[in-house]
Amino acid sequence: MPKDFDAAEFAIKLKKFRADAKIKETKTKANKQVRLTQGKASKAPSRIGNMEPGGTTAETFLDGHEFIPPIAGDSRGPCPFINCMANHGFINRSGQEVPAFDIAVLAMTLFDLPDTMFPPVVNMAIFDGQVEVQEDGQTLLDIERLWNRPGEERDVSLVFPNPGLNFNEENLHIPVSDGFEPNNEEFFTDFRYEVDAPLLKQLTDRSTAGVLTIEDHQEHLRTRILNSLLPDSPEHDMFFVLSDESMHVAANQYLFPVMLLGDMVDDFTSIDTKVVEDLWTQFRFPDGFAPRSVRFGDDFDFEGFNAARQAWQDANVEIALNAFEQGKAIVKHGEGEEGEEPPTPSDAKLVAA
Repeated sequence: MPKDFDAAEFAIKLKKFRADAKIKETKTKANKQVRLTQGKASKAPSRIGNMEPGGTTAETFLDGHEFIPPIAGDSRGPCPFINCMANHGFINRSGQEVPAFDIAVLAMTLFDLPDTMFPPVVNMAIFDGQVEVQEDGQTLLDIERLWNRPGEERDVSLVFPNPGLNFNEENLHIPVSDGFEPNNEEFFTDFRYEVDAPLLKQLTDRSTAGVLTIEDHQEHLRTRILNSLLPDSPEHDMFFVLSDESMHVAANQYLFPVMLLGDMVDDFTSIDTKVVEDLWTQFRFPDGFAPRSVRFGDDFDFEGFNAARQAWQDANVEIALNAFEQGKAIVKHGEGEEGEEPPTPSDAKLVAA
C-alpha cells in the first residue's frame, strides 16, 4: 500500500468511478440499436480483452464476461485473479500482449482496491523483465511470464508447490543412465505451474460447515512455512527462502480470496469453500460476482474494508515471521527448544482487531 494512501479520498474516487459507469451504461443503452438475431448463430465471445463490466448491478456485472476456460496456446500465470481476468475476458483471453497497467485499473474495477496499489508492482515486473516495453511506449505482458524469478509468485504459495521442492537428495543423485540428463531443467521447474491438489485440500479441510475464514487461511500460512522448513515434512524444501518481500506477498495472497470474492456487505472474514475451490481449480469468479461497491452501493464501507484488509495483512506478516523463526529454531535445536510460540489464529484475530 502506498505510504501516502488516503482511504477517505479513494472512497470518494471510487464512488465517482461507479457513478460515471452508470451514466455511461445509460447512454450506451439509449443509443444502442437492437438487432434481431433469431435464426442466426450467436456470435462467439471476443477473445480481445474488454475492461468494461457488463453492467452496473450485481445481476449484470459479468454480462459479456462469461467464464470460458483457456484453450491450447493460451497463457496463464501464478496469480489466480489475473487468470480470472483472462478467463472472463477483462483482459485478452489468450493472456498474451496484455497492457500491463490495465491490470492495475482492473484491481479497482473488479475488487474495490486502490488504483494506486498496483502500479509499483507493474513497475517491478518491468524491471524484472517480465513486461516488455514497446517502441511506442506500450507495456505488454504475457501473464505466464509472472512465473519467472524473481517474480510475483514466491515461496510459500497458498496452493502452488515451492519452486525448490524437486531439488532434493534423491533427485540430485539420479545417475545419468536413469534419466538425469543435461539440460533437463523442465523436471525442476514445470511441476510448480500446476496447483498442488494436496495443498489445496489441506486448506479446504480447514473449513467448517462449508465455510472458510481468514483465520483458516492464516493457520494454513503458518503450517505451510513450518512444513517447508522441517526436514521430516513431505513439503520440505532445502532451498526454501522467505524474504521480507515474500512475507508481504504472502500476507496479501492469504487474505485476498476471502476479502475480494465475498458477497456480504460488512463481513469480510468468511467465504463459501466452493468459491475458493473454483478460484484455484478453474480460475473463475463465482456466479453473480460483483465487487461490493457495485453490489451494495453506499451501504458498502470502503474505509472499513480497507482498514480490515490492512490489519489482516499486518497480522499475516507477523504470523509468517514468527513461523519462520520457529521453524528455523526447530531445525537448529530440535522440538521443544524453539522458543516463543507464534500467534495462533485467535492471536491473529486480536492483532487484526
